[in-house]
Amino acid sequence: MLRRITRGERAQSLVEFAFVVPMLLILVFGIIDFGLGLRAYISVSSATREGARYAAVGNPAGTFSSGGSGECNGSTTTTVVGKTCNTLKGLDLANINDVTVTYPAGKSPGESVIVEMDYEYNYITPVQRIVNFMSGGSISDSLTITARTDMRLE
Repeated sequence: MLRRITRGERAQSLVEFAFVVPMLLILVFGIIDFGLGLRAYISVSSATREGARYAAVGNPAGTFSSGGSGECNGSTTTTVVGKTCNTLKGLDLANINDVTVTYPAGKSPGESVIVEMDYEYNYITPVQRIVNFMSGGSISDSLTITARTDMRLE
């Protein structure tokens, strides 16, 4: 009698596993992408702070050209834009959308300088595709990370 009861439940664990795996994958991939996205946010925020500090002591602003070229190639540190991009160690410089350096009230001591950067974070894991498949397309292909730092000129 006991043998007949357990015989019909052979595939039960396989079915339960099939129900649990997609949620487990979303959770694991989400944790990985959240960690990498947070790292990118911290790096971009730190880079704008470094650039604003570099501008506050009287260095030239420079110009931004997209695609990881020009002053934002990671090797130029003589301008604020170059210093800001050079601080992004480990991130893809081609994903930088914009770096702006503005002096709203002029360049005299005591006024402020604002450094702003937009960075496009692309998902590393397939979490975006999995969630879009299950929900019908509710997550965009990438996240735009924006950081802005305002510092007083010396």
